Parts: sequence; C-alpha cells; structure tokens
Amino acid sequence: MKFKVKNIKKKLFSLIVSFFISSLIFYSFFVFQKEEISADSNLERFHALSKLTDVANSIQREIQSSIVYTDFFSIIISHNPDIKPEILEIYSYWALKHNKNIKSVQFAPNAVIQTVYPRAGNEAALGHDLLGDPARAVFAQKAIEKRTVILQGPVLAKQGGFLMFNRKAIFIESDEGEDFWGLAVVAIDFDKLIEKYQTSLKDVNYLFALRSNNNKIQENLFGLFEVFEKKSIIKAINVADTTWELAIYPKDGWKDERSFFHYFNKFLYFIFIIIFILLYLTVKNYLKKISDLKKDPLTNTLNRNTIVKVVNKRLHRKEDSFAFLVMDVNDFKLINDNLGHYVGDCVLVEIASRLDSVLREGDSLSRFGGDEYIVILDCVDKDVALDDVIQRMVEEVAKPMIIEGHSLRIGIAIGYAKFPNEGASYNELYQVADSKMYEYKKENKLKFKSTYK
Repeated sequence: MKFKVKNIKKKLFSLIVSFFISSLIFYSFFVFQKEEISADSNLERFHALSKLTDVANSIQREIQSSIVYTDFFSIIISHNPDIKPEILEIYSYWALKHNKNIKSVQFAPNAVIQTVYPRAGNEAALGHDLLGDPARAVFAQKAIEKRTVILQGPVLAKQGGFLMFNRKAIFIESDEGEDFWGLAVVAIDFDKLIEKYQTSLKDVNYLFALRSNNNKIQENLFGLFEVFEKKSIIKAINVADTTWELAIYPKDGWKDERSFFHYFNKFLYFIFIIIFILLYLTVKNYLKKISDLKKDPLTNTLNRNTIVKVVNKRLHRKEDSFAFLVMDVNDFKLINDNLGHYVGDCVLVEIASRLDSVLREGDSLSRFGGDEYIVILDCVDKDVALDDVIQRMVEEVAKPMIIEGHSLRIGIAIGYAKFPNEGASYNELYQVADSKMYEYKKENKLKFKSTYK
C-alpha cells in the first residue's frame, strides 16, 4: 500500500511539474505572440489610417471644388445684376460639364428659386421659397448673415435624390449701401459623389461610416452609425462651415482587441499537448531513475546508502525519537542451497512485502544486504508498543509461503535500539540492535526456525 501511495505522489508531482513547465512555455509564447500582435495591430491601424485619409481628402476636394462655382456665380451677379439668363445658362452649362458632382445650378432672387439649370428634371425646385421652408430657412438665413457659402445636406430634394446645397447670399451695391439680391445655389449629387468611393467604403475588410457633426447634432450620412461607438479611427472632413467625420473599423476588430486564442489553431494546441506529455514522461522517468538509485533492485526497498542517509538525517533532529531494528532470516542459506537462488530471491521479495504491510507512513524499510533488513520505526516511546510491532512482524513473515510449488515457513530474528537512549550515531544504533538480534536468535532458535517442503 505504501508503495502505491508513493507512486501516486510521484505521478502527481510529475503532472504538477509538467503542467508548470508547459505553462511557462505557453506564457513565453503568449508574451512573444502578444508583442507580435501589438506590432501587427499598429501596422494595421497605419494602413487603415492611410486608406481613411485618402478617402476623406478626396471627398473634401470634391466638395470644395463645387463651392468655387457658388462663389463664382455670386461674384458675377453682384457685379452685374442685370446679367442675361442666357449668359448664366452658358456659365452653368460649363460648370456642370467640368464638375460631374454638380446636379444643378439655381438662382433665387429674394430667396425664391426662379431659374434652374438644367431645367429638365428639376422643375419641382422652381418657385421654392427658401426662407419660407422650415427645412431650408435656417441655412438660407445663415448664408445671408455670414455672407459665406453655407452647406446643407445631404437632404432629400424636392426634385428627388439626396442632394447637398451650397448657398451663398448675393448683395448689390447701391448709393444707400448694399441690397440683398438673393441666393446662388449649387446642388451636389450626394449619391453620385459617394458612388465614386463605393469600392473603398465597402471594403471587404473594413466598415466605414460617415456622419455630420455640427453644433453637437450628429446625423448619419453613410454606413452603420454603430461604427462610431467602436474603437474606430476617425478623420474630420471640413467643408465650408460644415464638419463631417469619416470612421473606419475592421470587420473583425483590431488584432489587439481579439482574443489571444483567436490566433491559435488546432496544430498549436496539438503541439502544446505533445510538449506536456513529453515533459510528463521525462519528469516521471527522471524521478524513477532517482528513486531507483535509492532502492534495492530486488525488493524495491531502500538500499544500504539510502537507509544510512535517512538515519543520519534524523539524528540531527534533537526532538526526534525512533527505533532502529535489525533483522535477518533464520536458516536462509539452507533455502538457497536446497531450493535454489531463485526461490531464495522470491522469499526475500515476499518478506519485504509482508514487512511493509505492517509499517506505517513515516516508517522506513531497507534490505541492508543478503538476508538482512533494517527498519526505522517512527515515534516509538514505549517498550510495549515496540514489542507489539516486532511481534506483528514476526507473525506476518511466519505465515505460510507457496513459492515454485514449495511450502515455506520463514522465521526471522529481530533486534532493536532506541534513539536517543541507546545510541547517538548510526554505528552505535546498529551495534546495539545487531547485538540484541543475535540474543533474540539464540533464545528463539527452535521456535522461529525456517522450514520448507
């Protein structure tokens, strides 16, 4: 039983050591992988920022180019309020031809749209009072007050589709100062503008979102608004007095946001399992070799050198007390000579097993050499208790043995010495115990004689 407990302890120790070393290897790999993931994530963010910047700058340039035409028409009319509609139509034609984002050019004297180029498809805008329309009035009034281009949109236009409107107020100089003439309006086709960047904005690896962000009022213009709630990279687009924000976020999240185990595949798990198994077998084999160096190869009990070390170690514990037992087999030479050395070896192994069955967890058993055994009994203070243990040993060994068809009864002689009363060194304890053993052998020679059939 004691051997089984020790084997279980060794296996458990091997498992713990193997798990610890495997975990250490895993942690080292984890740290290395984490640094690599961080570096890859920084590179990923750099590429995403480059992509985002290209798209944002392109959209900003597109819108800025349309604002130039709004300024152009306001300057022409402010200097020539009586300009003929035919001339404005020519200018509008060229504006639409050179800037494909422009949907229409509108002129609104007194803020009421009276002229639209091209007219076809934009008839619904004619007669529209910009200051009388609650959805347009705020922007129109702002253009009048600030005297700069004001951008509104994208909004669903009267003539259909989502448009952005660049509006600028026109003032005519007079003797009394300046008179409000009306508004020049350049409508930008938002759908057509975004369509140019559909490939980039619908990248298979990234999510994009575009929102307006003016006066703390945020309005989603493109993509999923939830993208802004993630750890996105955001780029501002400033056009006229309007600010837009374009956000980018990987569909699977940034690499450093993903679970570490996301980067593990079945092969790596397999490798770690193999490492754990190999470590377990290595530690177990190492412990076995260490243990074998301490054991008698025949009986698997402690060998001579080990039992000496055990005793010397306990001698340094002043508060310790133990009994040192020496025993040998009666008439063992007759068994070897008549039944053979193999039977003799089997007898020695069986004796070791029977003695071990009597011993407790803290006791030690050694085949000291030949047919001689040494037992260290832990914490034995009373002679009666010690005599009881010795008696149990003698009786247990004396039980019949059947080996190779032979029936044997084995008698043993036992002598003892108690530490610290009867000896302070290994040699002293051994001499006292050995002397008592021979006295015991003489007194019980006939009673505990070994027999065989």
